[in-house]
Amino acid sequence: MNASAPAQDLPSLTVLVVDDNDVNRLYMLHLLKKNGHIPIPAADGRQALEMARSHPVDIILMDVQLPDMDGLTVTRAIRDGQCAGANTAQVPILALTAFAMHDDRERCLAAGMDDHVSKPVRGADLFAAMARVLGRDRSPEAATRPVLDLSEFTRKGRQEFAAELLALFLELAEPKGLALAAALDRNDLTAAAGLAHDLVGMAGPIRAEALGQTMRSLQERCQSGDLAASRERHAQAARELADVLAAVRAHPFLTAPV
Repeated sequence: MNASAPAQDLPSLTVLVVDDNDVNRLYMLHLLKKNGHIPIPAADGRQALEMARSHPVDIILMDVQLPDMDGLTVTRAIRDGQCAGANTAQVPILALTAFAMHDDRERCLAAGMDDHVSKPVRGADLFAAMARVLGRDRSPEAATRPVLDLSEFTRKGRQEFAAELLALFLELAEPKGLALAAALDRNDLTAAAGLAHDLVGMAGPIRAEALGQTMRSLQERCQSGDLAASRERHAQAARELADVLAAVRAHPFLTAPV
């Protein structure tokens, strides 16, 4: 890997590598060591849980298809706090799977994984994904990605419409966000799924893409009946909603004098 590769943007990390395939696991261990990281191997789901309970790590690379306990089940156990002695329920988990379909990625996110890398794994893709889930994506695109994007409303007449759109978003999205939190507090996943669905729709017109994606993931977790995973994803969704609401309140379209 050359000096400009994404791995060079990462500090030395302790990485739990979960893969039942001996060749794949050996490749991952070699790749990580070569780039200055400290890998800890696990060959199946139960071993992964044992390692996560006893070894603090910075990130987990989780194969989805495992012989005893699949990667989705292991992830849910970690998100339920079963490894709290060594790792928090929020430890970053990156899915490794031979399947690259949209539905497969959504299944991984719904189980509590933070991102998805397809096999066969390329070093550049892996380290870029690790940087993303660890919040260290330094690409110019990531640095400038807006919380919301109203660039299509640039002409004056359209700016007035955009101001109406933003005002309506404030009026409706904030109480729905509060209702969503209350629904999860009372364990009402049906109501929470409906409210998350509403917020996905509201995020679309103002191009709040990160909020829309996270709310969609939250909706799917609620529909799966997994309360712990739903609450876990809601923590991120609530932060993103707060960011969007703050950006809306401060937006010049909304604050400009009439």
